Amino acid sequence: MHQDLKHRLIAWKNDVHPGEIKKVFISDSPFTVGEDIVRLEKSLSNTISGKTSPLTASSKFLTTQHLSDDINHLNSVIVSLEKEFNARYEQIFHETDKDQLIRYAELN
Repeated sequence: MHQDLKHRLIAWKNDVHPGEIKKVFISDSPFTVGEDIVRLEKSLSNTISGKTSPLTASSKFLTTQHLSDDINHLNSVIVSLEKEFNARYEQIFHETDKDQLIRYAELN
């Protein structure tokens, strides 16, 4: 794996907010020598309203031997993974607090 790609993966993994866990898994590609399968995983470690959150999002991609293509692909995978994670987080938050949401009033 190229060092620039490895540094980008480490930077993503280490950029966490409180309660987040990010992991990166790398495996040799069974298809082409010199290419890898990379799996990114993001999960929530804290509890929401006393319940353990089952929130986990993951995504995989296959590297090539072209660094610029791999970094562009990784960046698009990260954006997609973050969107999926945030959508699931919002869904869990609203399901957990739906009884409380009716108490909100609009501020005028």
